Amino acid sequence: MEENKENVNIPNTENTKETVNEKTETVKKEINESKNFFPNFFKTPYDEIKKVAQSPKSYFIIILVSFLSWIAANLIGGIISIVDHMLNGYYSNILMYFKNSFDDILDLFVSILTPAIIISVLSLIIYLFMKNKKKNYLTIASTLIIAYIPVISASIVSLLGYINYNIAKLTNTYSSFCSVITAVLTYFAIKSLYSEEDDNKSTITYLITMGIYFGFVFILKIFGLYI
Repeated sequence: MEENKENVNIPNTENTKETVNEKTETVKKEINESKNFFPNFFKTPYDEIKKVAQSPKSYFIIILVSFLSWIAANLIGGIISIVDHMLNGYYSNILMYFKNSFDDILDLFVSILTPAIIISVLSLIIYLFMKNKKKNYLTIASTLIIAYIPVISASIVSLLGYINYNIAKLTNTYSSFCSVITAVLTYFAIKSLYSEEDDNKSTITYLITMGIYFGFVFILKIFGLYI
């Protein structure tokens, strides 16, 4: 009986080693995919977005940094705008500013929350209309963040526009261009998330999704909130 107990308690070291090796190889693969993401993103954007939709964990760092950069850029831009008003004598002192500029302060908070609002609302629309819930909510949100990388870059570059008016014209043009690119990438993201290969169905799904989203944006504008 004692011999049998000893045999049962002996760990299978070979299986343990195989499991560790498999996990190590998986981590290495994920790191390599992350390193090659941006070069491949510009070459084959649809393929890269499709990979993110299939395995967002492999791109966790890129997704997190992109999203936080978006929030940080909006926050810095809002603060610069406030400081600019103060330095140019728009308000006599900081107390008067906070007393008389509730709308500007609200705009600052809205701009900080804008990334979360955009991603969460779009993700919710896609999730609710998705049959059989093939993708979970976080996967949808992660994929959309990747699609919004051009807009995120525009948010960062737009900070240079505070230097002078001519640079602002350039950054505004770049922002418009990035918005168009993001619209296309969002189409790719929705197509990948729904696993829809039919271009006609993908286009209809995209238009319905964005139609509902912009309906939501319109309602926010009625209440004076702009995202």
